[in-house]
Amino acid sequence: MFLEFHGAARSVTGSRHLLAVNGHRVLLDCGLYQGRREESDRLNRDFGFDPVSIDAVVMSHAHIDHSGALPALVKHGFKGAIHGTLATADLMSVMLRDSAMIQEKDIEFLNKRHRNEPLREPLYVLEDAERTMERVHGHPYYEPLPIVPGVTATYYDAGHLLGSAMIEVEVRQGPKPLRITFSGDVGRYNAPLSR
Repeated sequence: MFLEFHGAARSVTGSRHLLAVNGHRVLLDCGLYQGRREESDRLNRDFGFDPVSIDAVVMSHAHIDHSGALPALVKHGFKGAIHGTLATADLMSVMLRDSAMIQEKDIEFLNKRHRNEPLREPLYVLEDAERTMERVHGHPYYEPLPIVPGVTATYYDAGHLLGSAMIEVEVRQGPKPLRITFSGDVGRYNAPLSR
């Protein structure tokens, strides 16, 4: 088993963590890096791994720095399931479509502004967001969920955003199971919709 960090390590944005176990590859979050335009574009276009090699994605919550690269993942060949809580699935439906519209409008603006340069393409478009949502499955809190053989995930309320979760990942490899807790983002004080 190994764990690789492809975002939100030494930064607070672009959450992507790759867990490889039992011959399978599970991505914990798939967020957009948000920052200066050129740096963001470069980091968001290079996953650091082959999207086709990913078997499943497990989401902590719907904020774009945690979910916003999912349509690009699908665009580049990811064919597996995307798991989140019920509310995360609902919120991603709106947020990923909105992000696609922003991607398209931003590139349209840049291409007009730099019309003597080669045309740029958006990171993804609305059709990619639509295809992504076909892969999203919503699940309740506190129920173990089989992700790939030998790996289950259980969602626990993180109190950050409606549907946000800490994810307990249990890996069965060897005589004793190994548990890893992925916190995602946690807490917000005095939020009327979140505990």
